[in-house]
Amino acid sequence: MSPLSLQKGAASIEFALSFIILLMLFYGIAGFSMPLLMSASYQQLASDTLREGLAWQHYRHTSDTEVQTYVASLIEEAWMPSQWAQPCEGNSQFLNIEQASGIWQVCLRHPSPSSILPPIRLLGWEFPPLPDQIVGFAILHTREVAP
Repeated sequence: MSPLSLQKGAASIEFALSFIILLMLFYGIAGFSMPLLMSASYQQLASDTLREGLAWQHYRHTSDTEVQTYVASLIEEAWMPSQWAQPCEGNSQFLNIEQASGIWQVCLRHPSPSSILPPIRLLGWEFPPLPDQIVGFAILHTREVAP
């Protein structure tokens, strides 16, 4: 066998090993940054829809039910797929209004981040470690108190 053919085989093995390492490095960076990006996006969406819902009710003088429907439609029209945004546990809708205290809350979550970025499982270890859920929560206390 000629030395040239041995070098071609060594180069392909080196390429395969370096490609696997670079692929794992890229997946690790994406795996650690994706939950952070999603968490910030959910938080921003919750804040924006709460602000928009309060302004919408103030200028249109609508009922709480209409505002809750409007906030739900804003979340459904957001950039994320509709199945990614669900009301938080214990809530039947995204917007909760407590008239007695004047507190407005928007809470949305993604119950399984592993469906967005599936983790790699090796030897009982999961990479990247993902949170159980991603939550966006915004609360606003209006100074108006119901009589």
